[in-house]
Amino acid sequence: MNTIAAMSTISLKASLLADGIRISQSARRAYGPPYLVKRRAYGNADQIDLRDASLPQELYLGSERLICAANFRIDAPWLLDFTGGKFFIHRVGADESFDVDFPKQPPYYDLVSEEDFRISKVVTLYGGGALGVFVYGDCSLVTMRKPCQYCSIEPNRKRAVDFLSMTSPEDVELAVYRALSMDDGTITQVMLNGGNLPDLDKSFGYYLRIAEATRKAVDRAGRKIPIHLIAFPPDDLGLIRHLSDLNVAIAFNSEVHDSALFERYCPGKAAIGGQALLRRALERAASVLVPGSVFSIFVGGLEPVASLTKGLREVAEIGATPVVNVFHADPETPLANHPCPSREVILEMGSALQSVYTEFHIKEPFYSGCGRNSLDSEAFDRRFH
Repeated sequence: MNTIAAMSTISLKASLLADGIRISQSARRAYGPPYLVKRRAYGNADQIDLRDASLPQELYLGSERLICAANFRIDAPWLLDFTGGKFFIHRVGADESFDVDFPKQPPYYDLVSEEDFRISKVVTLYGGGALGVFVYGDCSLVTMRKPCQYCSIEPNRKRAVDFLSMTSPEDVELAVYRALSMDDGTITQVMLNGGNLPDLDKSFGYYLRIAEATRKAVDRAGRKIPIHLIAFPPDDLGLIRHLSDLNVAIAFNSEVHDSALFERYCPGKAAIGGQALLRRALERAASVLVPGSVFSIFVGGLEPVASLTKGLREVAEIGATPVVNVFHADPETPLANHPCPSREVILEMGSALQSVYTEFHIKEPFYSGCGRNSLDSEAFDRRFH
């Protein structure tokens, strides 16, 4: 099989994020150890009848090994296939094909500690490089009946998942330390996130304790890697300064810039502080944390690129780093049938992000080399034209 390099790697990633992929029977039979099998900590982007299948979680594209989400859709024009001992993807009905590779399953997935504690119930490998900890598998916005419309935490957590529903700081410290102790250098960051508790100050306080436990584990393991916390802001913005003592980066996510669309797609967040609270929190974080440690993620594809670009610029003007995660329509969510952005729109969003990174001299991306649905690492590396 000859790989035709007519399409750039970043264009291929944009196409796969736009269209999704499907998988052949030969690829399904061949896929498995030593490759990483998809785990669904809090969401599911695949068609429902595939969510229990042993599937790839991410793809490595090209010689650069650009990471890309493997979102499986029954009608996708891209096919993951296997023949001659090799995996590859190709567009159905076209001649061009591309060899792909996958992250390997890390050894700590099978580790059971002396305390009879399975490490994989707390940590997961995200994007081939981030040690992900989804610490709270529920969300008060779901209880309010006002979840973010693209979030699949509720339908996913209605079924059995191989993660703790709520993780203690002690669990996190143990799991992160053991994972880092067994790591061969694959892990380049630790990423913490989860759902909201009803009281915003208590919720943020809980995440601060998780961040503190993670800091202890990283230091104890002797690793010099960043810790990234994704959380909703507290009402008491003075709590943010505690992240400085821990040397932990924070992401307060803007989600959508357009105010009317924010209320439509994020009704719960609009009700508990909304864009005004997010803005104040970003400003406070940028004023008390070291430069380059404050981030804000936008869901690219839910608003026009012009509106998104305004949001990217406003975040950068505050002194924070904007991030674009490409929207994927998860089954069993209110936006299950919402169109995903096209390849052209995704490339346009990436170019806009790259321009902001260049203008504001952004020091580093949030998902450095591990953003399977994001464009920030590619924008930082100037892959868009």
